[in-house]
Amino acid sequence: MGLLAPIRNYIETLIHPSAQRDVLTAARHRAFIAPRLLGSIVALAAFPVYLLVRGAPSAIELLVVTWLVAPILIAYFLSRTGRYESAHVLSSLALTGLVTAVAAATGGIESFAAIWLVVVPLEAALSASRRVVATAATFTLAATGLLVLLGAYHLLPAAAPNAPAALAALGIVSAGLYGTGLALGAEALARTSFWLLYAEEDRYRLLARNINDVITRHGRDGAVLFVSPAAGELFGTRISALHGHGLFDRVHVVDRPAYLTALGDTAALGEPSSVEFRVRREGVDADGRPTAEFVWIEMRCRPLEQGAAADSDKADRREVVAVLRDVTERKRHQQALLDARAEAERANAAKSRFLATMSHELRTPLNAIIGFSEMLTKETALRLDADRRTEYAGLIHSSGHHLLSVVNGILDMSKIETGNFEITPEPFAPAHVVAACCGILA
Repeated sequence: MGLLAPIRNYIETLIHPSAQRDVLTAARHRAFIAPRLLGSIVALAAFPVYLLVRGAPSAIELLVVTWLVAPILIAYFLSRTGRYESAHVLSSLALTGLVTAVAAATGGIESFAAIWLVVVPLEAALSASRRVVATAATFTLAATGLLVLLGAYHLLPAAAPNAPAALAALGIVSAGLYGTGLALGAEALARTSFWLLYAEEDRYRLLARNINDVITRHGRDGAVLFVSPAAGELFGTRISALHGHGLFDRVHVVDRPAYLTALGDTAALGEPSSVEFRVRREGVDADGRPTAEFVWIEMRCRPLEQGAAADSDKADRREVVAVLRDVTERKRHQQALLDARAEAERANAAKSRFLATMSHELRTPLNAIIGFSEMLTKETALRLDADRRTEYAGLIHSSGHHLLSVVNGILDMSKIETGNFEITPEPFAPAHVVAACCGILA
């Protein structure tokens, strides 16, 4: 494990940054780079030993050794560009070219190397792309046709007559070993995909079971297809009772059009929407009797398909995912704020009416007192007789008493509202003086 760790770390550094964001994509890049890079390096490192044992290499052996550089270059291409499908196409093309060249030099379609043409589309299958597999199959068919055509026109050298069985066995064994490596790579990718899918499902299952919000999945007609476990606590009923149109039956009759409109618009237009409505919540009181109350629910809807469908048939089949949240307390706070605002507005209006009334009640006697007292101060110029002075003094006297009664009424209301108001003689001094003086004049 300690010897493989540096190699594994180096392979990780070769993965393109665009593939590192997704675990499955990174595993595919790793499965492509590692065998080609390590296999070619090991084969090239073992070639000097092969020369010591074998002697001078033949033209075919030199071709094979030269071809070992191609997987390294293709792995470097994938590491630099992140183009996974293009790298598979280049790998299929390189393998097809090598097999075709070796087969052409060793007997054509009857060569031991021809069996390797079967491996080309199998290797392309690891890309999980139909386009790459079709391209690799095209390369294989073209190479097979080329070998058959060259053999038919006797343009190829004849196969060595000494050991055709040994060469055929070598070709079959090597192709089988390579196919086994491809199968192991496919199994590793499949296992990685399975565990990633299982981990993803487990993560979403954990979220669905532990969050307080309810997650639902709806069909085009609003029928519930899935409900998260939190719905049992929110609606006070079994989860199975909410499937189909069970949730719709619990929506308040007045709010049902808004509920269906939000689901329908999201499914038809493919755009998110939200709505607030009331839902009946079932429960049990202290005596064990069943109860029911309506609670406010906020529902946020999103289309299950990402991106709007091009045709109406897909739009009709589009499903909706919704998140439901209890907003009863928020609604109560909003209503309390509205009530407080209305009460403040009523109090402000009452204050305005009170000030307008008091202004009139205070200004009227004050104007009379000021006007008639000013006339009394100018009695010589106005030549007022005794009867006129007495009349004016009586008017001032009555206005002063009226003003005094108004002020007393205001102070009495203040005393009633506050409960601890103490009357002092200062506010009454002007009114008492006016009343007393006018009584003497009268």
